[in-house]
Amino acid sequence: MRIPCPAVVKFPDEKIRYEVATMQYVAANTTIPVPKIHHWGVAEDNPLRLGPFIIMDYVEHETTLSHALNDPLVDSTGYHSLDPDIDEQKLRSLYRQMANIILQLSTLSFSQIGSLIYDEKGFSTSGRPLIQNMNSLLDFTDCPASLLPAHAFSTSNEWYSAMADMHLTQLTFQHNDAIEDEDDARDKYVARQLFRNLASEGHLATSEGSETTFRLFSEDLRPSNVLIDKDLRVVGVVDWEFAYAAPAQFSLDPPWWLLLESPEYWDGEYRGWIEAYEPRLETFLSVLEDEEKNLQGNRESPSISQHMRRNWENKSWMVRYAARKSWSFDFIFWRYLDPRYFGENEDGDYHARLPLLKQQQIDAMEPFVKFKMQQRKERILVRWGDEDAKAELSKVML
Repeated sequence: MRIPCPAVVKFPDEKIRYEVATMQYVAANTTIPVPKIHHWGVAEDNPLRLGPFIIMDYVEHETTLSHALNDPLVDSTGYHSLDPDIDEQKLRSLYRQMANIILQLSTLSFSQIGSLIYDEKGFSTSGRPLIQNMNSLLDFTDCPASLLPAHAFSTSNEWYSAMADMHLTQLTFQHNDAIEDEDDARDKYVARQLFRNLASEGHLATSEGSETTFRLFSEDLRPSNVLIDKDLRVVGVVDWEFAYAAPAQFSLDPPWWLLLESPEYWDGEYRGWIEAYEPRLETFLSVLEDEEKNLQGNRESPSISQHMRRNWENKSWMVRYAARKSWSFDFIFWRYLDPRYFGENEDGDYHARLPLLKQQQIDAMEPFVKFKMQQRKERILVRWGDEDAKAELSKVML
């Protein structure tokens, strides 16, 4: 039985409903091994009062795919890191199975951006997209849930704007450790306003079917959620709570998990991560190309492997990565996105970009910096009421 951890998982009833619908849809429309669900319910349906629940089959397995890829010198009970000396055939076999999962998910398309729901009318993506960043906003900023997206989206532009707004929400309501000093506050404020402007002007969404084609994208699809048997064959894929119909380009970016570590946690940061990632990406794209040839009915042109290669080479994957992650946003923006969209910036900070802001955004900057410096000085926990939070956020949502 699967029960969300109390006080850790946000929106537990909503998540269970979306996860169940996603698992049922994936099971019905792909050959991806998903645990069979026997019964589920929201909190009020649970006679033990333990919260929402899913009763499903236990998947017999030896370990996770992440454990099979992990460096034997790294503690297997902590964060994993790809074994640098892993046998090439073993790596290709495990990557190949992940590639097959990605390809099958990419065939599931929808007419709007949102989470899957199953009701008397059948399956739909009428639930709001519930992403990891929304969970983190409640965890680390204590902002009211009423400030988060509350509905499905018809276009990629709308969703990019909603994600960009969440970055400014994060900066506004993270009371402690959000900034280092006044200039850091200005850097983060200007970066978020520029990103919001790019989103509202339609510069973040690509034109290749992005407004009409949305695909099932699981933010938590990674080797640690893939179960394998003693012969290293995939026997189950679990944890679908952050899967939703997203802009097609999200499914066409190279997967971050090839090294098992995300770039923001890599020793040596992004540059070191990129250097280590590139040869593993070549291996992954090689087996992905093989799987594309084997998968019947896959006639997409350009192919997903071609999209991934192009998105890696032109660094457009960073746009989507930054859009989804408020706490990874700043480094990516100033090092990669700022020069991509606005050209050379000798100092790599806010000074040269002030003329690009709207006058209202410029006028709001210094009061906002003062507000953040006061928070930094106080170092207390603050619980915002809905109306007070909306009023505070309206000062910068310009």
